[in-house]
Parts: sequence; structure tokens; C-alpha cells
Amino acid sequence: MKSYVVAALSAALGFGPIAASHAATLNMDVTADNQFDVYVSSSDSVLGTLVLSGNAWGTTYSASVTVPGGADFIHVIAINWTSDNGYSYGSGTPPSGGNPGAFIGTFSISGGAFSNGATALSTDTTHWTANPATPAGSPPWSPTDLPGWAAPTGAPVSYGLNGVAPWGDVQSVSSSAQWLWPTQNPDYPYNYDYAEFSTTFIAAPEPAAWMMISLGFAALGFAAVRRSGKQALPIEG
Repeated sequence: MKSYVVAALSAALGFGPIAASHAATLNMDVTADNQFDVYVSSSDSVLGTLVLSGNAWGTTYSASVTVPGGADFIHVIAINWTSDNGYSYGSGTPPSGGNPGAFIGTFSISGGAFSNGATALSTDTTHWTANPATPAGSPPWSPTDLPGWAAPTGAPVSYGLNGVAPWGDVQSVSSSAQWLWPTQNPDYPYNYDYAEFSTTFIAAPEPAAWMMISLGFAALGFAAVRRSGKQALPIEG
């Protein structure tokens, strides 16, 4: 919607089309048990651009990236190492317990805000969506296989705040961040091999775009004053 407003106002002033481009810096401190990839995207149905990866849940992975124009979604693919995807040790994952999969992190943005209305957002069950996912074909999958992206629609499950066992405290991640994984079958509580997560943010237009918006409203206001000030000429008999 905002791009149409800017385009309309700039057209009223006689300028060419101007896009409401984004100028934001996205910062992240995240990890997952066991592996993850973070992407930014302009559409929830498209995976987007890879900006951070990690494969050791005891390590906090950090990045600071300039958000591309139109990038309004954070997407995460997380992998729980199991015998299905070739990462597990020994005989593989038992059907319940012993090998939880989980994702945790804290994100901040300069020049924008998250869906909670703030400039910082941690993993929680309110502002994130999550779905289980699997690569094409049947297991065992290659470690390089990834599921196809589909916009998650489910609510994630929280396994507790940062600091909870078995993961302990994750450095640089907020104490209010929650370990998340998709909603799970109670008979198979931990072991979805893959999970996909999504959340949104809004990046502010660049200063040039704000200037065009201001000039556009000024021009429209001036035109309205001119119209209201015109007087009808008398008709001579």
C-alpha cells in the first residue's frame, strides 16, 4: 500500500515512479539444536536470501545485515539431526525423548519494527509461525537435502525460556527468548527432522522516500486550498 501512495504523490508532483525502498539493519543472535539457516524475503511464500547459518547448538551465531528493499519476512529452516537425515550418531533417534529439536534467537532492527511493534523480537509462540517439513522422497535423506519452503501457518511449541535444560544459557540471546519447535504429536514429541519458522518486520522508507511523501502531501494541500479559494464569476443578464 505504501508504495502506491508514494507513486501517486510523486506522480502528482510530476516526478517519475519512486519505490518506497527500505533502509534497515537487521541484527540476529541465534542457534538451533542442531542446525539452521536464516533467510530474509519480500514474500512469505518465497524462502528468500540466505543471511546466516549454524550447526552447533552450543554456539551463538550472530550477523548484522542490511535488509534488501522489500524484505519483510524472516524465514528459518531448522534441522534436528536424526538417522533420517544422516546426521545422527549410533543407531539413531528413539521414538520419544532424548533428542529434542529446537530453535532460539533474538533479533533487533534499526530503521524499522517487528510485528510486536518494537525494535527487538525474540523467539516466542505469539509472533512466530512454525510447521514441520521434510525433503522430497523418502528417508534417509542426504545431509544437503532441504525441504521445499511453504509459508508456515501453525503455532510453535515452547520448550522453555533461554536457560532451560538440556540447553542451558545461550549467550547474547535474551532471557525471554523461548526454545521453539512445531506443534507435535504427543506420542512422538521431539523428533520432527525439519522445521520451518517465519516472522515479519516493517522497515522504514529511506529519507528520500519520506521527502517525496512530505512534498506530495504539501502539494495536495496547496491544491485543495487553491480549489476552495476560487469564486464563481457572476453571470451577466
